[in-house]
Amino acid sequence: MNGGGGILVVGVNWLGDGCMTMPALQVFRQHHPHARITMLVKPPLAALWQLHPEVDAILTLKPGNIGLWQTAAAVRAGHFDTAYIFPNSWRSALVPFLAGIPERIGTGGHSRGILLTRRVRLSPRARAGHQQWEYVDILQLADVATLPTPALKLPPPEAGPSPDSGRLPVIGLIPGAARGSSKQWPEAHFIAAARLIRKARACRFAIFGTAAESPVCNHIAAALQPDAETLAGRTTLAQLAAALAACDTVICNDSGGMHLAAAAGTPVVAIYGLTDPDKTGPLGSGHQCIQSEPRNASRDIARHDPRAAQALYRIAPVQVADAVLQTLPHRNPPA
Repeated sequence: MNGGGGILVVGVNWLGDGCMTMPALQVFRQHHPHARITMLVKPPLAALWQLHPEVDAILTLKPGNIGLWQTAAAVRAGHFDTAYIFPNSWRSALVPFLAGIPERIGTGGHSRGILLTRRVRLSPRARAGHQQWEYVDILQLADVATLPTPALKLPPPEAGPSPDSGRLPVIGLIPGAARGSSKQWPEAHFIAAARLIRKARACRFAIFGTAAESPVCNHIAAALQPDAETLAGRTTLAQLAAALAACDTVICNDSGGMHLAAAAGTPVVAIYGLTDPDKTGPLGSGHQCIQSEPRNASRDIARHDPRAAQALYRIAPVQVADAVLQTLPHRNPPA
């Protein structure tokens, strides 16, 4: 890294992946306390990086071919010395190349080596271990043995569990997943697990999701009345993070919501089908990952894979309920 200008980090495109890049960035900041770090991300991810304390500025990628040149012009105006490119796509490396950033560092996939000045070969730890170590390699961080948990600057919870919940534990439910049915535990299983938990211990449920996920969230909330409310489609990302932080535990799929809840400091009970929790599991302590067939785990999976749906279906609600009941005393013991 040269000393004169700023650092551009080309960020990843998904909420969960973004959370998994944060530990490496936090270590990078420790090594370079005076660097000015700018994130370049797609517009939906800008709200996430506004919550991260190690980022000084945010640029957003404009869509289309014209947007590509407009983004490159905006980056060029930033006079960056170095670009660290987290995604493995051609387009993510093209913007720093067109912007003329002198040093451009990333992995060499998709025959994009011509766009880079330094190609990163991932270490055995990054190839075999958790995805967070890939970004340690790209950021050229030597001799890093441990990583911190993701850090978020959370606003006060403007939306979240109702004040009348008192001292009752509040359990968050995130039934959706942007990746589709291959990562979604069945709606009926969420309801059955919640009812088992409520039978064992008085509690309330807060249900989270996007506006598009409102129908399934509303169905679950209706089935759990009078002890549930849904916030699907009613929160900004910052409000969602604050509301998740106010929960005692969260039941979720392998999803961006899972990673956001973990980054907010809330223990999660995460449900995995054929994806691999060793590679993309929640960061931090106190989490539990439940999987029916770990030997078949994979990082790459189609959006609607019948094998994955069957693997998720075979995870019984009682398994999840038991995991939640083990987690609850650590956050909110009975009065």
